[in-house]
Amino acid sequence: MKKTIAFLLSLVMALSLLTACSTQKEPNSPNKGGNTSDPSNLKIGLVLTGSANDGGWNQMAADAASTVAAKYGCTVNFSESVATTDIENTIRGYADAGYDIVFAHGAELFDASKQVSKDYPDTKFINSCAFSGQEPNLTGVDFGAYELGFLNGLACAYATEAKKVGVIIAVESDSMLTWVEGIKDAVKYVDESIEVVVVATGSFDDPIKAKQATDAMASKGCDVITQNADACGNGAVEECDALGLVNVGAVGDQSAYGESCFLSVIQDAHQGIAAAIDEAINGTLKPGPVVMGANANVVYLTDYTGKYANLLTDEEKATLQSVWQQAHDGIDLHTLTK
Repeated sequence: MKKTIAFLLSLVMALSLLTACSTQKEPNSPNKGGNTSDPSNLKIGLVLTGSANDGGWNQMAADAASTVAAKYGCTVNFSESVATTDIENTIRGYADAGYDIVFAHGAELFDASKQVSKDYPDTKFINSCAFSGQEPNLTGVDFGAYELGFLNGLACAYATEAKKVGVIIAVESDSMLTWVEGIKDAVKYVDESIEVVVVATGSFDDPIKAKQATDAMASKGCDVITQNADACGNGAVEECDALGLVNVGAVGDQSAYGESCFLSVIQDAHQGIAAAIDEAINGTLKPGPVVMGANANVVYLTDYTGKYANLLTDEEKATLQSVWQQAHDGIDLHTLTK
């Protein structure tokens, strides 16, 4: 059965090739899991739960893997919009096919990465949005989820007049709940009387669900909304425009989806993913948890824009910049609320 899955997956991967090296590794050659004697012989597999052209989270990963592959002249293939029920088989299929590095993008893939990596000790496995790894060959990369949330929370706390902030997430994964934790801590840091309302849409790609969540939170009196739900979350910005609410973007620059988004806190997964794969190729990426946040310029603030560009005072904007600088300098933002 495993050989059948591997054969079918290899066929699909051949059709979805992003970039290829001039010297391919033979399918049945030993898998060295990051042998750097000739990086052009390496094969990288990327597993995505969304579209590689979504203009956001998943495309960041596809573009990053392609960038690194071009740098070393090696091969990268990806599987996109992988259903939850197919995640483990997809990851296993790459390992079965002799891929040296398998990158699983998103916290929802971590359990499968842990399970599969145990069976392929010579393969390098990387899982994004994970807070732990597994010896000897699984690295979990956290792209500063708490920092991202803390900066989002500061902006929301400064912007709200109703003292009610709406927070939209796709699912209750570790990374998104850590983001929410950062928001709540930052809001409390500014004003303990501000209420935070959290709604999970259950979707990463349906903007209608984010619009419905925005409507529900508006009915509860929230006047500021922030969202972390990939393409689904873009609907929240559009609905904030329609309802006259204020919006703070997260992960990507969401100002393109509406004038209500006056600031976005970027989580540049492209840079973090490229760095992680690069280290894996060079044999310097260690198993276990790795943090790549503001200290690696993965988390940062956009310029202020839209009709609420001047909503915050100069002092509030300076505080946001100062907090980002502290994170960039390696200070744990948890310490600000203790």
